[in-house]
Parts: sequence; C-alpha cells; structure tokens
Amino acid sequence: MAASAATATATTPAAAAGDWTVVRRRGRRKSDAPPTASHPDAPPPLPVTPILWSPADPSLDPARVSRLVARAHAAISRVAASRLYRRLLLPDSSLRSRLGLLGPARLSLLGVGSFESSPAARLQLALAALLHRDFLTGASSADLFDPVLSAAECAAAAALGFSVPSLDDGCRRRVEEPTLFYMPHCEASLYDALLAANWESPAQLRRVCVLGNSFRRYALQAEDNRSGPAAKASHVLAAERFAWEERVDDAGDVDDDDWFARAFNETSWHFFEVDDGVDLAAATAGGRR
Repeated sequence: MAASAATATATTPAAAAGDWTVVRRRGRRKSDAPPTASHPDAPPPLPVTPILWSPADPSLDPARVSRLVARAHAAISRVAASRLYRRLLLPDSSLRSRLGLLGPARLSLLGVGSFESSPAARLQLALAALLHRDFLTGASSADLFDPVLSAAECAAAAALGFSVPSLDDGCRRRVEEPTLFYMPHCEASLYDALLAANWESPAQLRRVCVLGNSFRRYALQAEDNRSGPAAKASHVLAAERFAWEERVDDAGDVDDDDWFARAFNETSWHFFEVDDGVDLAAATAGGRR
C-alpha cells in the first residue's frame, strides 16, 4: 500500500492534508446526509502523491480514548445483532461465496469521518470491525483513515485492531494482496482514485473489492449530468460495466433505525469480474457503452 501502516500518535498539529470525506462542510459530518445529495461546492482536491499526515487534534486524554473504545464496542454489538449483519452471515449467500473466493488479506476503512462525533460513523466502524473478524483470515490486517481523525480516535482505532497510516495518499492505493476497501459514502473522485491505482491489468483489479456507494447510481448520475462529479469518474464508469454489484439493503435488511439508514443507505458491494483480455486503458478512454 502507498501509506505507512504505523499507527498515528502525533503530538503536533497536522500537516496540510486534503479533507476528502463527503459532506463535512459548514460543520456537517459525512454521514449526516445521503451520499447522493448534491453539493454546490466541489470537493477539495486530493493529494497527487502521498503527503505526511498527523491529527489536527493531538489530545490523547486516556479517559477520552477509553470512552470512545467503549462506544465503539457498543456499536459493534449493535451491528452484530442487526438483521443487516445476520444476512451477511448466511452460509449460502452469494456474497459470502465471493468473499471466500477473493480471500481478502487486508481490510481498509477509508473516509469514515469522525467516529467520535458521528453515530453513523461509529456504526460504519463497527461493520468494518465485524467484517475483519468474521470474513477475513486470521493473518489478515486492517487499517482506517480519514484526514479528520483526532489522535484520540487513532488511539481508539489501534485498540480495536486497526492501524492508522501516517501518510495521506488520497485513496491512491495500489494493492499487493486481495483487499476489501470499505469506503462509506465517499465522493466519486475517491473511488476513482482507488480504481486508477489498480487499473494496470485485469488481474490487479480483481484483487480489489469495494463496499461503498453504488457504481450503478454513479453511472445514472453521469447520464443525467454529463458535467457533474460522477461523469468525471472515468474509472468508476468503466468498472461499472464488469462489476458484480449487490446493495446492502437489497432485501430490506437495513434495520428500522435512523442512524442505521444514514450509515448504510445506498451502500453496495462491488467485485470486479474482468477477463484477462480486457483492455482497461481503452475502457476508460471510450466512455460508457
């Protein structure tokens, strides 16, 4: 991966970094609005090359960290008992079979936002922790990142088994092993950056699984607005042609809870079933069929 796996424990303010989680402007948090909401202000630019990062909030008060870990464990218990997660555990589900075939050796939670201040972000963190526990091998690793994370959140993440990179790579992560990327409600440009970093060959792209906003929805948005953000995500639009996609709530299994809806609405799994003979460069150059 492009980012270091060292857990962030910085005690100085952060270096300038792109604020790349969706809907955090004017004080609102990423998870407090549906991912398809339109925003008049464009997302900030992503770093082209990895840049050094450390938390802007350096406070490491042990009591604060302890409270945050306890709240995260409560969210994990809540998600584990949900209809949504019980459906994922069904032994005959096609999703479970596909995860088994992929055999992810790493889970990366990108763009989670502040899970200290957002209940929806804590539910997303909880789902990531459960996926790592129940669907990845015992030797697998997990990391998470968002430029808004505080030092206390980094410490809590470490207590939950996640490392936190010391570099912001803007989601441009070329994987060396099969990897499950959970990117809840991110901008189209972030998914596009991840795919572009793994676009060199079909074999490389098949190592990637993305749990995040629906690529089908982005394709429809691009058709409706050919100058909008989705239309600029050429790799997302090309990958939509050969992605196996399944929405988390296809069977109506998002629990009757407002925060569950905010955390998991419009969220889909994506596995890339691209044959070895496909010319990926031509796929992005030619647009959608």
